[in-house]
Amino acid sequence: MRAAVLSLSLLLAGSPAGPRTAHAADAATVANASDVANAGEADVRLGEDVLPTFEAIRLRVDPGQKEYSGTVAVDLEARRPTDTFRFHARGQKLARVALSGKGGDLPLRYEADGRGLVTARTSRPLSPGSYRLEIAFTQAFNTRAVGLYRTEKEGRSYAFSQFEANDARRAFPCWDEPGVKIPYQLTAEVPAGHLAVSNTPVEKEAESPGGGWKTVVFKRTPRLPAYLLAFASGPLEVTPIPGLSVPGRIVTVHGGGRLAGIAAQTVPPILAALERWFGQPYPFEKLDLIAAPEFWPGAMENPGAIVFADSVLLLDPAVATGSNRLRLAHITAHELAHQWFGDLVTMAWWDDLWLNESFADWMGDKVTDQVFPQWKYRTSVLTEIEEVMEQDALPSAGAVRRPVASADHVLESVGTLYDKGKSVLGMFELFLGPDTFRRGVNDYLREHAWGNATARDLWSALDRAAGHDLVANGAIGAAMATFVDQPGIPLVRVEPLPGGRIALSQERFANPGMGGGGTTAPPLLWKIPVGLKYDDGKGVGTKTVLLDSARQVVTLPGDPAALTWVLPDLGGAGYYRWRVPEEMLARLAAGAPAHLDLRERIAFLGNLKALLGAGLLHGDTFLATAAPFAADPEPLVVLALIDQLDGVRAALVPASQVEPFAGYVRRTFRPALDHIGREPRPGEEPNAPILRTRLLTWLGEVGRDSEVIHYGEALTRRYLAAPASLDADLATTALNLAALHGDHALFEEYRKHFENAATPAEHNRYLRALGHFRDPAIQQEVLRYSLTGPLRPSDFLQTAGGIRATEQGADRFFAWTREHYDEIVRRLPPVLLPFLAQMASGCSAERLKQGQRFFSAPGHSVTGTAHQLANVADQVHDCLRLREREGAAVAAYLERSGAGR
Repeated sequence: MRAAVLSLSLLLAGSPAGPRTAHAADAATVANASDVANAGEADVRLGEDVLPTFEAIRLRVDPGQKEYSGTVAVDLEARRPTDTFRFHARGQKLARVALSGKGGDLPLRYEADGRGLVTARTSRPLSPGSYRLEIAFTQAFNTRAVGLYRTEKEGRSYAFSQFEANDARRAFPCWDEPGVKIPYQLTAEVPAGHLAVSNTPVEKEAESPGGGWKTVVFKRTPRLPAYLLAFASGPLEVTPIPGLSVPGRIVTVHGGGRLAGIAAQTVPPILAALERWFGQPYPFEKLDLIAAPEFWPGAMENPGAIVFADSVLLLDPAVATGSNRLRLAHITAHELAHQWFGDLVTMAWWDDLWLNESFADWMGDKVTDQVFPQWKYRTSVLTEIEEVMEQDALPSAGAVRRPVASADHVLESVGTLYDKGKSVLGMFELFLGPDTFRRGVNDYLREHAWGNATARDLWSALDRAAGHDLVANGAIGAAMATFVDQPGIPLVRVEPLPGGRIALSQERFANPGMGGGGTTAPPLLWKIPVGLKYDDGKGVGTKTVLLDSARQVVTLPGDPAALTWVLPDLGGAGYYRWRVPEEMLARLAAGAPAHLDLRERIAFLGNLKALLGAGLLHGDTFLATAAPFAADPEPLVVLALIDQLDGVRAALVPASQVEPFAGYVRRTFRPALDHIGREPRPGEEPNAPILRTRLLTWLGEVGRDSEVIHYGEALTRRYLAAPASLDADLATTALNLAALHGDHALFEEYRKHFENAATPAEHNRYLRALGHFRDPAIQQEVLRYSLTGPLRPSDFLQTAGGIRATEQGADRFFAWTREHYDEIVRRLPPVLLPFLAQMASGCSAERLKQGQRFFSAPGHSVTGTAHQLANVADQVHDCLRLREREGAAVAAYLERSGAGR
């Protein structure tokens, strides 16, 4: 899964239902957990006394109707005598539940609870052996893009599935746990004119008796967990993908095939690169990439039937931007990497979800860089990793790998799973060496193919691959575990010593007084592979050491007595913060373009901001040290500078300093815009268009540059009159800039274009632009439209970012959220509900207080809300403390630097 939000938490809810006796006439309804109150979390695992060995699923699906029907036939194996077993079903009306064995039918009673758990009891204990469970059911199509759901596009109805983490149970009865990997066979009855797609190729297809319907039988799957099953049906069309090692297609809604060409060209080199790295072919029989018009996760790795949001997969070649193409490439690489990490080898339980997501994102970055090196993708995502490092410094931070009682909590910290996990993998790949690391990973995959694995299995494989080459056997797994199994991030200090040595020490990195109310983060110790880069006056050298104690003395080669600087983050690969003496930090900054590579310069800026937040650097020093990086010749460095300044703007720029800071922004970034130019140039660096649009946005929105705003308004008029006349990246930026001072007539024009968008990209462009109006009356109209207009559930919050860009807008959006909470809950996918608490974030103590009161009240606190509130409280308190501590110094610096300009 490549999530569409930074972190997710599934809703855990339920209420008990009474026991039922199963027979053909019964119609018990299994409660839908998303519609009831929170339930306890105890005893949510199914148990291992009775397990399935195979499940046959038959569905009768017409997405033009409100419900569908089906049957399942499950082969069971009783492993020990028992009179009780459990399975999952949520929301279905179970019309028949029957159990049989060698001796015939066995009387069975069952009861269902609101968590999707069904407990079956037999009249006498089952003996070890084989049995068959048969269930007939009906189910309403979901309308919030989870389970088996229906959606419409241009008057036509379609059905799609989304099952991760625990929503297969919403579609049909099953054993919905990742450790239960079994073969499945799906048979689908669909209208005769519809196409049906699943994980495996079609085995046979025939018109159903009576006409109007057809029956499609798919081949049996290899062993899979239920959450990886997939189904899509409707008036779909296909575009072949040539050049794959297996048959492949792009599957789209009616008329979408015209936008499938770029994806069809992108997939083959990515898959080939993955097959080379893994040293084995793609492990499934076919590869369909399915574009769904309503798909909140962004993409999902179902083997053989990967589902994408159509805005990711379908690009108009006439207007597709470089950033559109790059996003498609990376998300495709991520999902294809999952075919090995997650699909071929699956985590045993959700506490090891990082084995799926961290590895897939790390591998996706690597392959994107290999196939499309011009984008420098692995470097460009350093700023995302910096954001997660910032979150990991909070007392409320959770570990990458932590106990998970229920799948309802599994996506609570997706950002940590993706970005911290992949950063740690990259750090240890550099430490071990790429060949050794690859050998260990591939040994792990071969050993556990078609089965399940845990972090311990990976540690063992990497330790065997490392041997005694670097450290004692067993140390690699133990070192990685310190980053994966515990929360937080270390701070590495460098202390020059007499005699040309340096001392490295570590402690937990934390902002002073973090957490509010006196909460502090407990001390921790890591085993840190520290990459050192240093200059002894004669040349630059490197050395890597494993810092596995609180303090360690290191002697550097060469002439350490003449050290001028030490960078304790070789290659920008370290998942840690670092500090060197101030004079050394100044020398590093002054010589950055000459002595630090691209990744190191970007990581330097992220670390600089972290030191500011921790009280180890003053605000005026931060702004003065950071500003010269705007002249860096690499667009990615300037983009990183904007990101880091944006990250502290709320704290350092209260209302009284908005205009002085705008002057700083204009002085710092107008030369960069003048250098890169306002419109695309032939042969420019691939990341230049991304930087251009970001510079225009920042100069217009934050720098209040009237010339840039007028330029955006002129471009908007040009684009609205003739869309093909303007580069798509510039069009998006122009629409946003014009909205800043736009009137109601412009809002109506945007709304009209949004509702009549011809492509997914155009749909998203106008949707987000609607959120950029600053007129309070228009913002209220946008918010009203969010509930009354033709927005999909996954569209709903896309306007929030623009409205919340100012404190006044954030207050307005939060007040509206509270007022319309019940309506919002009915529209949003359940997994997103805990994140409504993030509307209280920012730099306002009053908004935080209101948020804590509102989201702690009965009816407003779903599972995961408390975690989000704790995170919000940490963030707000940090922001306010930073403002109090550095506000005066920043104000004085802005006054000095702006004097006479």
